[in-house]
Amino acid sequence: MTTARLCAPAYELGEYADPVTELPELLADPDTAARLTAPAAGFDTYHWSDGQVVELMAAAARRTLGEAGVPGDEVDLVLLATDSLPRDRSAHRDVAELLQDIGLTRATASTLGLMDCATAMAAVGTAASLVRDGSARHVLVVTGDLADHATGGERVVAGGAAIASDAAATALVSATAAGLPVLGMAHHAAPETLSGEPARQQLAARIAAHRELFGRLAERHPVRPEEVRAVLPSNFARNVLEIYLSDVGYGGDRLALGNVGRIGHCLGSDPLINLADRLAEAKAAGEEEADGPEDRLVLLGAGISHLAAVLLGARPLPAGEGAG
Repeated sequence: MTTARLCAPAYELGEYADPVTELPELLADPDTAARLTAPAAGFDTYHWSDGQVVELMAAAARRTLGEAGVPGDEVDLVLLATDSLPRDRSAHRDVAELLQDIGLTRATASTLGLMDCATAMAAVGTAASLVRDGSARHVLVVTGDLADHATGGERVVAGGAAIASDAAATALVSATAAGLPVLGMAHHAAPETLSGEPARQQLAARIAAHRELFGRLAERHPVRPEEVRAVLPSNFARNVLEIYLSDVGYGGDRLALGNVGRIGHCLGSDPLINLADRLAEAKAAGEEEADGPEDRLVLLGAGISHLAAVLLGARPLPAGEGAG
């Protein structure tokens, strides 16, 4: 069976960056402003774009294909995880132009949805399944959103736990390019988090949802918290994520949230952005992955009522045939 590798994650932020303290929503709500800008939450800057989401996607995709060393005409399939395409037939035109712009002359494209900020991780897992069973050799996962479309223009999102930014991120899931082995995924729907119950019950429901997700991940792909080097999650306030993830053994330094202040919550793109930055920092420092018990990474996407996690090997596989 082929080992799917997640290769060359890349991203493009909205071209404008502004302080979150200047957002009208926070100016009108000093309590929320104080909570989100406190060190325990960490929001400082958000990014926005006055272009189309496909422009951000194209910039990220070019970086991914260039770094992976895979020509565009060898990509079999593009999976788009976004809520920011037009709601009419013009979306077909926009996606066709995106594929043409980045040279994906043989690829077909499809969208995934309904899982909000967890959709991108579901797309990575789907891509890995297609590569693993031989249905595709190279699948490009493309995620990206603009708040004007995805959240109706709202910047304070996730129940007041995050500030939304405009961005896109991409990664190639490949049978042969160098990358991190995709070991598995799990997902979970928790409609009870939409029930409108009081805050305490909502918190309990979200904690239970994270327990269920990580329980499913460990059941299907045996992994213990001590084997995971880092969880790269959706960029919510650190104090919020600490509640959810410490409960399942992934708190403290294992929770990678160093980007929250710089980029905000880039909706479904967050885990791939955090992974891209982690790999770039290690490369710049000339670091090699050391042998040891912590040989896994977890990408975690969290939507309004959905969670999805992808389990990766922390040590990259070299380019070559992907049988494993």
